[in-house]
Amino acid sequence: MEMVKKLISLHLLFIIHILWSQNEKLSENSDQYKDIEQVVVTATRTERKLKDVPITTQVITSETVEKSKMANFRDFMEQELAGVEFTNNGGHANINFMGFGGKYVLFLIDGERMAGETFDNIDYNRIDMNNIERVEIVKGASSSLYGSNAIGGVINIITKKPKKPLQISASALYGSNNDQNYNLTFGTKQKWGSAGFSAFYKSRNPYLLTDTEALKQEYINGNIVEQKLNNSYIAGYTDYGFSPNVSIKITAKIRTEVNSGFYYQERNTGGLDGFKVRDQFHNFRTGMKTTFQLRENSDLVVSGSYDEYQKFDFYKLLNQKDKNYENKIWRVGSIYDVQLFGKHSLVAGAEAFSEDLLTFMFVSDGSGAKRDAQNYSLFTQQEWKLTDAFTLVTGARYDYHSQFKGHPTFRLSGMYKVNKNMTFRGGYSGGFRAPTLKELYTDWFHPYGGGFQIVGNTNMKAEKSNNFNISSDLNFKKLNITVMAQYSKIQDKINANWASSDTVQYINVGKTDVFSSEISLSYRLRKSLLLKGAYTYVYENPQKRSVTRPHTATLRADYTLDFIKKYAPTISFSGKYFSSMNTFATADITDVDNTIGIDTHTEEYKIYYEPYSIWRLQLSAPLFFNFTANAGINNLFDYKTKFSSFYSSISPGRTYYIGLNWNLN
Repeated sequence: MEMVKKLISLHLLFIIHILWSQNEKLSENSDQYKDIEQVVVTATRTERKLKDVPITTQVITSETVEKSKMANFRDFMEQELAGVEFTNNGGHANINFMGFGGKYVLFLIDGERMAGETFDNIDYNRIDMNNIERVEIVKGASSSLYGSNAIGGVINIITKKPKKPLQISASALYGSNNDQNYNLTFGTKQKWGSAGFSAFYKSRNPYLLTDTEALKQEYINGNIVEQKLNNSYIAGYTDYGFSPNVSIKITAKIRTEVNSGFYYQERNTGGLDGFKVRDQFHNFRTGMKTTFQLRENSDLVVSGSYDEYQKFDFYKLLNQKDKNYENKIWRVGSIYDVQLFGKHSLVAGAEAFSEDLLTFMFVSDGSGAKRDAQNYSLFTQQEWKLTDAFTLVTGARYDYHSQFKGHPTFRLSGMYKVNKNMTFRGGYSGGFRAPTLKELYTDWFHPYGGGFQIVGNTNMKAEKSNNFNISSDLNFKKLNITVMAQYSKIQDKINANWASSDTVQYINVGKTDVFSSEISLSYRLRKSLLLKGAYTYVYENPQKRSVTRPHTATLRADYTLDFIKKYAPTISFSGKYFSSMNTFATADITDVDNTIGIDTHTEEYKIYYEPYSIWRLQLSAPLFFNFTANAGINNLFDYKTKFSSFYSSISPGRTYYIGLNWNLN
């Protein structure tokens, strides 16, 4: 923890230095103030300007998404956010967000949960990058508003809604590995409301990673075991989807919105396996929300949603497919929001949530079985504006889970505005996470790694946590700085542990502490040059369970050749650094002794993962008739991992892309 104390001290010293040296006056027209004037909803479940949200929230705008030119949401998140890392688990993406895995991070689309998961992660390819209005990220526990799975944070993807009578945009991108991405959106806003439609198609060929060095297992007795050099395919895919939405102004005080979406993917694992068998994924979602303005200062929102996600084994040569997974979730709820005495606010709501899961992993013979769970909840959150500078937030939620009964969670936090350019936030939030259906009921033989059984455990307890966070925002004419730290104490954490040499079982392993800190800054050195950077440190105890790289950092520089005037191109240079780390595991060791014969015992070993960085160079240039040309180099310095494993980079090396956008709005 000494390292943690030093990092906090360095963060505070850095802030003091900036404040001491900063002597420029505020500018209400600066880029930073345009950002903090945005309206967000995730942190409070009602509309608030970002500058007035009393809970630590980060917003990524559609402009940032557009500039990234990332074909999928997973790559975008990893490149944009210092505290996000994706690893390769069984060929699928596995997120680590500020020290928390996928089962602790709640992903939403327009405030609604997403069905379907692999290794506790959603299907990130479902998300249409061209249809993102903004991404709202609440860091730290939000169980008092969102219930289970929100201990690590909430990431809410807000889709685009038409703002003008006619909006049309189209884009095309082509890159290495036959990487293709095509998008089309159009919409209209009228007196009666609005309607929009977004569609996408993307594909990429599988590619092969070839080891140049052996993975080494270093045992505590000093022995080193080198694994064989290996080749690993990274899956390719063909995706398409579309999302219609409509908003109708029924009366001056009643508005109804309907959002839907369809998604299809065929996943090619590569090699001979990918030639014979493909994975297919189907998704359908729909949701409806009606807002009633009861009075000038109060609203009632009634909403419901349904999301269905299916997986199939597609036998390409036989042209037939078998369903092996189906996840259905539905939710209905209502939220009442009222302003009290002109400055306080109250939010209260109720929700009912149900999940059905069908998978071949629930029965040992692989024939498939269905399990389900329901959750009912009441919640409230109050914002008490005690003075013009200080706002106190209190919140409470009660969840009744069909398997784990009642769980209350509470929040107490506050926001203090020192002046127009300095804000502090901090507080406490309780959290809980009920075991997933897979953690409860899995009974599956894993055929790889020598073969072993994975079994669930219906006798587990729900995880509980106490979470503390503090943050500060500083906004100047040219400079924006955000510093935050959070500390979580998790009780009865659930892990998959080896119960014997051939059986893995989910159990409550005990206590875990997670500390994370982040400092980010944005500095406009001049009108044509913008610099952005962020650094994150994560510490977990016990460290031997950690699979998090403790240090990560991002850097970005955008330079616009503004002397060219109307058609000024922008050059962007960006990168991300990942520190080294050790992971720990155990293995059965068999020794032959002349006295006692064969002796089998368990020994611990570690695997060292080297540090690395990935850099990008991009060019964007406006053209005639609302066209914009784009080109770029990914992994500019051609980094390739020495060996491919769970926690190594999956980059194929240096790749290239070109693209073209057109907008009428």
